[in-house]
Amino acid sequence: MNSPLSIFFLLVATALTAAAVDAPARVEMREVATHEQIVEAARIAREAAPPSVFKPAEGEDPSKVNKPGDLISRSDILCFQGRATLVPKRAVLHIPKGLADRVGMKPGSQIGSWTEFLTANRAWIRTVPVTRIQAEGNAPMPEGVVKSFDKEQRVVIATYQEGPISVLPLKQVDPTAPVGAEGPSNTSPPNIAKP
Repeated sequence: MNSPLSIFFLLVATALTAAAVDAPARVEMREVATHEQIVEAARIAREAAPPSVFKPAEGEDPSKVNKPGDLISRSDILCFQGRATLVPKRAVLHIPKGLADRVGMKPGSQIGSWTEFLTANRAWIRTVPVTRIQAEGNAPMPEGVVKSFDKEQRVVIATYQEGPISVLPLKQVDPTAPVGAEGPSNTSPPNIAKP
């Protein structure tokens, strides 16, 4: 007799049997560690692995040798109609002759953020996105982009992730140096067009 009621009872019996088989094993309880036991375990761990001994750095103190200059000396200033903004040195890739007066601080101008200044002066500023590798001078900028600066009538600013960034001169690897040597030499022409 295969009535729906008998099938239901068969399914319930199967489910109960499976639940009894899959029941979790009983977990043993253990005592909580006391404060003294924790302190003793920490002492043993410290003795087993003593702290590293650091050797003092040789040479001059880098924090004294590499002191950065003030913000103004490390920046170029773009200024127009009473508003100004700071961009890093070498971020200005091209300045046409007609716009040379817009580089440098003018008396009475207020310094604002790059984003606000760019939005207000989009007509005479062109941004060129560069990769980090290009900004470090380890890869050239596309030749077509650099050649376009010759005909450009706007100030060209290098940007990385929407913000201005310095572009270092292109580095070339010395072909006579072994692989993994000190690194690329800095004897090549700059990566950017001159104003």
